[in-house]
Amino acid sequence: MNYSDMPGGAELLAWFGEEPTFHDAEIISLSLNRTGTSELKIHGWIMTDKVDPNGYIVLDKHAIVTFKLEEVMDLQLDGFSNQNVIAGLVLRYATDRGRSSYYPVSADPHDIEIELIPCYGLDGFIRAKKVAISFNPGRPVSDE
Repeated sequence: MNYSDMPGGAELLAWFGEEPTFHDAEIISLSLNRTGTSELKIHGWIMTDKVDPNGYIVLDKHAIVTFKLEEVMDLQLDGFSNQNVIAGLVLRYATDRGRSSYYPVSADPHDIEIELIPCYGLDGFIRAKKVAISFNPGRPVSDE
């Protein structure tokens, strides 16, 4: 599965200029709805090959990326903090985790899974029937 397979994914790839890894990205919010659309918002960027005067890698193309999830059917989440940093995000067709007896709808090979690779705070996976991507260039405002 590629970002270009998702609605809004091609635009995200065009913005970043490459497939984002979301390494050290911060989860801004996760809103789960038992019916309707759920949303995962992440502050992401691209790491450049430049270093600033303080020795830090220069980050570019900041964006608030929203994953809109339709028909969330399974999830497993762990941890939570006032800052939720992930080591990465994996977008793929869902794998069989042996939890289908809990699903409110039938599993399908085209179900989509977002895995939040742990670093600090929230991590886990979310399985949904459909995922669409949108983004707003820039950094988050303090109350977002």
